[in-house]
Amino acid sequence: MANYYEEDEEPVKKKTKHSYERKLAKLKELRDKHKGEWLTIETCNDYYNRAKAASPNDCQDIGERRKIRMELQEKYGIAEIEAINIVNGFHFVEYVQKYDNIKNLRIPSEPSLADRQYITVVQNEGYSFEEKD
Repeated sequence: MANYYEEDEEPVKKKTKHSYERKLAKLKELRDKHKGEWLTIETCNDYYNRAKAASPNDCQDIGERRKIRMELQEKYGIAEIEAINIVNGFHFVEYVQKYDNIKNLRIPSEPSLADRQYITVVQNEGYSFEEKD
């Protein structure tokens, strides 16, 4: 029975120079198309806190929260769902990492921001970054 499963395993594909060049070209295209400023953790915290203070709409995209979301989306050139999640307090680190990779032309399989820094959540006060030794 063990041989049955061993034989069905697919060989792991090696990364080729061509696939690396394709990914790099896509990152360059995304960087060139990017409009506005680059997203940071501080920005995410700022917009989240503004939305939290603006209205008690329980994550609904209406009223003042909608205006804040639209401002974030236009100023930083991010997708609508990303702006909604940031305003609602979700996925800050993932979105900052995504746009940091685009900005620095870093393919995600390479060492990334999270690999170079410890991210510590400071009891709903925000995030602090410390360089690894």
